[in-house]
Amino acid sequence: MIPFPVRYAELNAVYGKTLGHGVSSLAVVGPEPGCGVSTLAHALARRGAAGGNKTLLVDVSMANPSVGPALGLAAVDWRPGDESAVSSIVALGDTGLSVLPAPRSIVGAWAFRDSDALRRQVVTWLEHFDRVVMDPSPLNRKNQQNIPPEMVCAACEGTVLVAQPGRTSESSVLEAADRLRSAGANILGGVLNDQYMPPLAEELCRETYRLERWFPKLMAALRLVIRRSKLLGQEI
Repeated sequence: MIPFPVRYAELNAVYGKTLGHGVSSLAVVGPEPGCGVSTLAHALARRGAAGGNKTLLVDVSMANPSVGPALGLAAVDWRPGDESAVSSIVALGDTGLSVLPAPRSIVGAWAFRDSDALRRQVVTWLEHFDRVVMDPSPLNRKNQQNIPPEMVCAACEGTVLVAQPGRTSESSVLEAADRLRSAGANILGGVLNDQYMPPLAEELCRETYRLERWFPKLMAALRLVIRRSKLLGQEI
C-alpha cells in the first residue's frame, strides 16, 4: 500500500463522485491482486476524514491484508453482528479516521458469507461513523478461507472497480463486473490505475524496433527525435 496526498486532483475526482457525493458506505475492489485497491481505499478514507467526516476503513482481505500491516495494526478476531466488530476498531489519533484490521480467522464463517448480516453490520458501523470504506479481497482470486468479496461489495451502498492497464485483462474486468452484478452490488464506476504505465515516448520507441530490420538508420533517427521530445516524454 503506497500512501499519497489527499489533495491529488485524481483522488478528489473519485471522492467527489462517491463519498463526497453522499455515498455513506463504499467498497473498493479489483479483479486481481496488485491493482492498487488498498492504496485507493486508504486514500479515500483519509480524504473523507480530512473533509470532516468521521470515517471507518475496514480491511476484509484475509488472503493478503494490506491496510493493517501498513499501519502497524495486527489482525483481530471479529465477525459481523458481534460486539467485536465495533470494539476492535482502532482510532488513528485525532485524524477522524479509524481502522478495523482484517480478521485473524473467520470465526462464525456463516456471518461473513451472509449478505444480510454484512449489510446489518454496515448499518451498525454507520451509527458510529459518517462514512465506511471497505477493502475486500480480489474478485477473481477467491479461496475457501477468504471472505466473499462480492458479498462485501453488495453490503455497501456503492462499489468502485479498480483495474490496472497492461496488467488487468479485459476478460478479467468483465468477469469481475459480472460477479458484482450477480451479487447485487451497485457499481458506481471504475478507476484505471496507471502507476506502471510507461511514458508515451518509451512505447513509441519500442514500436520502432518492429521496422528496425528494414530501416535501421531511419528508426534510430526517429527514436532520437522521440526521446528529445518533452511532450512525448510526459507520463500518461
